[in-house]
Amino acid sequence: MHKTIFLFSAILYLAGVANPARGVGPENLALKKPATSSSIENDEHAAARANDGDPDTFWTADDEPEGAAEWWQVDLEKTCELASCQVRWPYDGKRYRYKIEGSTDGKKWSILSDQSQNDLTSQVHEITLRKGSRARYLKIAITAVDEGCWPGISEVKVFGNSSPTGAPR
Repeated sequence: MHKTIFLFSAILYLAGVANPARGVGPENLALKKPATSSSIENDEHAAARANDGDPDTFWTADDEPEGAAEWWQVDLEKTCELASCQVRWPYDGKRYRYKIEGSTDGKKWSILSDQSQNDLTSQVHEITLRKGSRARYLKIAITAVDEGCWPGISEVKVFGNSSPTGAPR
């Protein structure tokens, strides 16, 4: 009996079902993938800090206004079918307004979610993306922030289907 339970537990562990190191829940398609941004404050706040899996690190744009929205972008390294996105901002209680865009080639972009008029002040935003969204690149363009904060992102998680069925048909 104990051998059967041990064997079953070992199978679940190897399958990732009961493996705490792999986590439970959907795969974060953006985790540690190549990231770029419109600007960075310094090397400590580079674009890669917004998808490194650590909510205590973050990307921050430089403090000189560029005259356009600051943006952060991730290359998912293959076209995926996207369902949702979680964005964690540096500050709780502040309003961040933004647009989430997707592209299959990094040149032609479409809006997956327009949050440029939201009144959310929570630190974590759970966003459902436009149904049927397919993208290799995901960009978050920050259109406005409350006084006392700046364009930056603590962590981005992207969820969807990365299997070959997520590729364009």
